Amino acid sequence: MKLQGRLIRVSIGVLLLGLALHLALLVGYEQLTYRDRILQDLRGRAQILGLNSAAAISFNDARAARENLQTLRAAPAVTLACLYNEQRALLAQYGAGQAPCPAQPDAAQRAGLMRHIEPIRVQNETVGAILLEERLPSLSERLPRYGLTLLSSIGVETLLVLVLAVALRSRVVQPVQQLAELAARVTEKRDYAQRAMVLGKDEIGALSEAFNRMLAAIQEREAALEDGARLLQALIDHAPATITMKGIDGRYLLANQQFAQLAGRSGKAIIGQRDEDLFEVPVAASRENLDRAAGESEAGLRSEEQLGGRVWLCERFPLRNAANEIYAVSAISTDITEQLETQASLAQALARVTELNETLEARVTQRGAELKQAMAQLVHSEKLAALGSLVAGIAHELNTPVGMVVTTSSTMADRARDFEKLVAENRVSRSGFKDFLDDLRDGMRLIENNSLRAGRLINDFKQVAVDQTSMRRREFALDELVRNTLHALGPMFRHAAHRIEANIDARIDCNSYPGALEQIMTNLIQNALVHGFKDRDSGLITVSASESDGIVTLRLCDNGSGIDAQHLPHLFDPFFTTRLGEGGSGLGLYIVHNLASGILGGKIEVSCPPEGGACFTLSFPACAPPRERMLD
Repeated sequence: MKLQGRLIRVSIGVLLLGLALHLALLVGYEQLTYRDRILQDLRGRAQILGLNSAAAISFNDARAARENLQTLRAAPAVTLACLYNEQRALLAQYGAGQAPCPAQPDAAQRAGLMRHIEPIRVQNETVGAILLEERLPSLSERLPRYGLTLLSSIGVETLLVLVLAVALRSRVVQPVQQLAELAARVTEKRDYAQRAMVLGKDEIGALSEAFNRMLAAIQEREAALEDGARLLQALIDHAPATITMKGIDGRYLLANQQFAQLAGRSGKAIIGQRDEDLFEVPVAASRENLDRAAGESEAGLRSEEQLGGRVWLCERFPLRNAANEIYAVSAISTDITEQLETQASLAQALARVTELNETLEARVTQRGAELKQAMAQLVHSEKLAALGSLVAGIAHELNTPVGMVVTTSSTMADRARDFEKLVAENRVSRSGFKDFLDDLRDGMRLIENNSLRAGRLINDFKQVAVDQTSMRRREFALDELVRNTLHALGPMFRHAAHRIEANIDARIDCNSYPGALEQIMTNLIQNALVHGFKDRDSGLITVSASESDGIVTLRLCDNGSGIDAQHLPHLFDPFFTTRLGEGGSGLGLYIVHNLASGILGGKIEVSCPPEGGACFTLSFPACAPPRERMLD
């Protein structure tokens, strides 16, 4: 039933209830007061007759007394009148055909009659008495006298109810209908710039203002989500890797620009396609099998693939929603063709250098230059690979808040459609409307919290990525730099029980190259995870720092398996690795040594404490030396 119909029914009910109460009160009041009124009327008549009959009683004139009593003919309700002298003897009576007067004045009441005895006084002496008896009218005889009053009350109350109904319609029904229509339009068109009219300062006006604030908040969140989506798309489009996401049905949900170029399609044309629509049958079947295997794996899957005449190192991992259900599989592939070619070229160059080492000084100088160039390229490739791994971790970490935002937005859309259906069917109750507002407020709180969380992740990664790629010099607080770097590396610890703790003095301020410090910390932490915690289920990495006389000492220790004493002298040598043939290039700690001694102008040392594990100590000036001095 519509709210307007309910208000009309309630108004009619109030009218009928008021009329019933009014009639009941009128009847009750009349019943309580009419005997007193009749008694007062009898007393007045008796007093007047007594004064008129005083002379007749004094002279015992029965004829004059009867004539005085005949004046009661003007009062047909009086059925009996008796006049007594001073000796209480009956002198005259009125009321032919009625019951005779009692011999003595008697105040006994009879059914349906009202009797009153009034003494007659002359100069304060009682000379007689008069008895009057009046018939009491029945309730049915008395009610018609109040008909005009009842009709007037009915008319006034009806008018008041109509005025109340019109006022309620204009002040309640119409604003609520306008809000419902606005909610339907906003839900249908998703135009959150619309606003409700505020018609007053009452509860309806407050509801309209709250609805407008809700629309403004949704509009701001929608803009923030669009900005975040554009920023995320720009981020993945400029990442040095191909990034894709496919649903459980094998159709692409997301693809960055690098993958679109590899597939020979535009980014929008790839969305909704399958591998079989983009690649040859063997390639498509292989990719689908790898995606299926990654979806069944908790920690993801790493593999090398041949695609487009290039070699790609691909990391696949499942994406889960808030219910921990897999809804997509994401893949991040890094082009390692140049790295493999560089490694092969470097191996060939080393072989040729060994062969021609004793031939000609010029050849040695030439090969040395080639070696430096190859090493520079390999170092650059190693940095890009590390940054690609960081991108993979951040993308994986962003999945949770983004998935929560997507799930909450979908849920709120369904809730809005249900509410729109209720509005269309005129079945919206006050509790239902309040529940809708509560659900909407909770959904917006989830969207806001997860959007802010995604924003913080993106800001941390953006700062780390900019620092590592540009190697620019700037002023920074060491504790904030370490915190941001550890936050960006958080996804490395997601599927393991390893922990990392930091204790950095907040008063340490540096004017140096944060990108070099972030690269060193990233390589050392990855080294601890790969080598120190290889056969361990849980491990602890501690990061601490102190400053003395302008020299900052940064210590990074783990409780892993430690380092053999025979390997310590060669730990920072290029191409030295204890995992030869297992994917290690042997350049991680060599890059750390070069960054510490070159860019930062400091040094790095390694030790193995007696209690186990490994500890790297980096010492560098808080104010880095000029770049020219480092090059010298």
